[in-house]
Amino acid sequence: MINKGFLLICLLVFSTGCSSREKDIVGLWRTDSISNYVNGFSFTNNTKDAHWSYFDYRADGTLFERRKGEYRKSRYQLVSADSLLYTDSTGKMLTGYKILDLNDKIMVLKMSQKPYLSGKNQELYEIRYFSKAVPKGQ
Repeated sequence: MINKGFLLICLLVFSTGCSSREKDIVGLWRTDSISNYVNGFSFTNNTKDAHWSYFDYRADGTLFERRKGEYRKSRYQLVSADSLLYTDSTGKMLTGYKILDLNDKIMVLKMSQKPYLSGKNQELYEIRYFSKAVPKGQ
């Protein structure tokens, strides 16, 4: 039988981890680089230009993606300590990421992708690297 004290400690550790992640993700994030992996080949794009997005995660679960003066609004959910979902205004899932690293300075997200070709043993994913940005005027 599981000790009630042990169960309480596990629950506290889990809930503390999630609340820390929720606190860490809030703010403005700048895309630093994007790595793509396709069946053993990888390419990293770290050339910053006007096409790179900023992501503004709000405490209420709202997400604003800014790129070249354009804004895209969606919602985000931390469904577990290592899973992040983007949804539209109706709650329909848009995309999901595995959180590889998240603290108050950096965020690393991984998204698995569907194979381009049919067949077995294919692995495709994208890893996005972000750093916390300071909003202008602060």
